[in-house]
Amino acid sequence: MSHFTSEDEALLQSMLRQLLQSVKEKITGAPSAECAEEILLHLEETDENFHNYEFVKYLRQYIKNTVGPVIEEETEKCTSAQSQGEISGYDTLVQHLTKKARESKEYREMIHALKNVMMVVVESLINKFEEDRMHDKELASKAKKERQSGYYTDNCSDSDSSFNQVQWLFSLCYEISMILQNC
Repeated sequence: MSHFTSEDEALLQSMLRQLLQSVKEKITGAPSAECAEEILLHLEETDENFHNYEFVKYLRQYIKNTVGPVIEEETEKCTSAQSQGEISGYDTLVQHLTKKARESKEYREMIHALKNVMMVVVESLINKFEEDRMHDKELASKAKKERQSGYYTDNCSDSDSSFNQVQWLFSLCYEISMILQNC
């Protein structure tokens, strides 16, 4: 992701949009933004399809490619140390590997790059939703003028419904951007 292209942005936007559409009902049913955030934070625990989302697969592969070599190297070191009795037990090994991975330069760079990329993606999605909202307002205004002038047709879309969908997606993207900023 260090060489982030417009194609990468479009791909990530598409994958994130798919994820958001998949959790739309759960999020819109939340009584507050805080509840929606909790739903997102615990999605892996509550959504049986979590690991099938393209966005999740992409992130998993990105993390594996970035931090995987660090973990492999540390695993080899620990295996050698275990055989010499320096490290014992699975929990200790996992804790050690986690600590080494999180302290690595690769991990810090990955988190920084991921945060920056996702900020761009989420911001682009928010801008797109804002554009759609403005378009919906224009359509509603046009429909109102047509009704007032007698040119109203039944082919007009229901802008309130579209606006509500855009509204919840905008709120969700805002929450995601806030979460990413706090990483």
